Amino acid sequence: MSKRTCTTAAMICGLAAMAVLAGCGGDSPAPVAPTPEATIKQLTATDAVYEANPIYAPDGSAILFESDATGNREIWLLPTNGAAARQLTDNAGEDTAPYWLPDGSGFVFESTRSGTKSIWRLDLSHAGSSPVQITDDAGDDGSPAVSPDGTLVVYESDRGGIGQDLWLSPVGGGTAVRLTVSVGGSYDRTADWSPDGNTIVFESNRKDGMSALFTVPAKGGAFTQLTPLAGYEGHPAWSPDGRRVAFESGQSGTMEVWCIDVDGKNPRQLTSDGGYWPRWSPNGRKLVYCNWGALAPNLWEITIQ
Repeated sequence: MSKRTCTTAAMICGLAAMAVLAGCGGDSPAPVAPTPEATIKQLTATDAVYEANPIYAPDGSAILFESDATGNREIWLLPTNGAAARQLTDNAGEDTAPYWLPDGSGFVFESTRSGTKSIWRLDLSHAGSSPVQITDDAGDDGSPAVSPDGTLVVYESDRGGIGQDLWLSPVGGGTAVRLTVSVGGSYDRTADWSPDGNTIVFESNRKDGMSALFTVPAKGGAFTQLTPLAGYEGHPAWSPDGRRVAFESGQSGTMEVWCIDVDGKNPRQLTSDGGYWPRWSPNGRKLVYCNWGALAPNLWEITIQ
């Protein structure tokens, strides 16, 4: 499979900035190819269909993801036992970026079905359940992630008027609390929770205009920069054991899946043929991610032994 760079504006800008930094002689670790102990498997092979934002069920029995197989982006479920994928949402708007509830009873997602992009929840424990809206404001809300205790959802929002900030809302709906304040139109986005629920990792270009990963206490407080790499870094995912964060990075010149220890040490490249949107399996031995086929991204899985 050929290497492909991401076509979104943010990633293109990130790679361009990376080239500038490289020309300035900044120190950065050399890219590392997957180790012999790592195995990679393609899960879907629909090159004409866009598939993105995969995430394992808490029990590992299935993977949620977004797909435009029907001509519109909807949420689908792919069993990990080899059964066929099935569509879970169907509406005129776009349903994207699913994230499981911790007990596996349902999931939250972003949707434009109300006119603006907002956060919704769908119960899977009762057949025929309709999505319930969690956020309802004038701005766009996206990339939701549910806290380990299932009570809060963190998401990005531009409701503040300038840039994107992180906000917290009860999963059942209610008053939103602002967690971060972006700087000069910068963005804080694509957040994920530590397994103990005390810390949130996120992507931001608040420092030097370059996308990097930061952490912030879930109750608010000072930021800590996690990634020291000289390239675009985004879509972080905290490992189940709390020791590592997986993410996508343009450090090597193409977008690949990396991981790093939570103390900012031992950055490691896991893929060498492209990788985006990584998420850990419940046992922490695998990552599901996307890579570009001939026309669109498909789902892949890497096992790290």
